[in-house]
Amino acid sequence: MSLKSFTRFLFVFGALAVVPLALSACGTTDDGVVVNDAPPLPQVEYIPAVPSPEAEIWRPGYWAINADHTFTWVPGEIIPRPSRTAVWDAARWVHHTYGWTFQQGHWE
Repeated sequence: MSLKSFTRFLFVFGALAVVPLALSACGTTDDGVVVNDAPPLPQVEYIPAVPSPEAEIWRPGYWAINADHTFTWVPGEIIPRPSRTAVWDAARWVHHTYGWTFQQGHWE
């Protein structure tokens, strides 16, 4: 086994051993996927005026990961608020020592 193959084996084996614990600490991930490459920079979006800020909010776009491990931009949109005081915690990619994980946006 070459050094490169052995190193790759150790990385994958180590990642597989750590991922379940790490993912439980990271929250919800998109399909439980851990990727090595950072997501692209966010796309520039035109943010329209929100017609009823008490009842709606702008949800920013984000990069989702496909089954073939390529990124697809999910455009932002206006979404309804569950309550007047609800705060949207936007979706984001989080870097860890073993790669990048996706955290879905959610209401707080």
